[in-house]
Amino acid sequence: MVNSKTYKTNVLFNTISPNLSGGFAVGSANGDIRLYKTMGQIAKSHLPGLGEAIKSIDVSLDGNWLLATCQTYLLVLQTTTDDGVSGYEKSISKTKP
Repeated sequence: MVNSKTYKTNVLFNTISPNLSGGFAVGSANGDIRLYKTMGQIAKSHLPGLGEAIKSIDVSLDGNWLLATCQTYLLVLQTTTDDGVSGYEKSISKTKP
């Protein structure tokens, strides 16, 4: 059986990258990035975009960094807080990653 999550609106997902612990990051056409712990659950962290579509996304081997490519810029985001909380495990959306 496949776990899945259905959204009420079209979230425009267009790129995905897994990490070694089973989580994954998803980029969207509206520039948002979501961090998931496992399939079938809601995103643990939602990082709003800057307006451009995420063309490609990659996660570092340790899962602590995320690189997102847009048309005119690159985003390099830390996915953990200063106290070691992972954005894949707990929301870091309200704090600056």
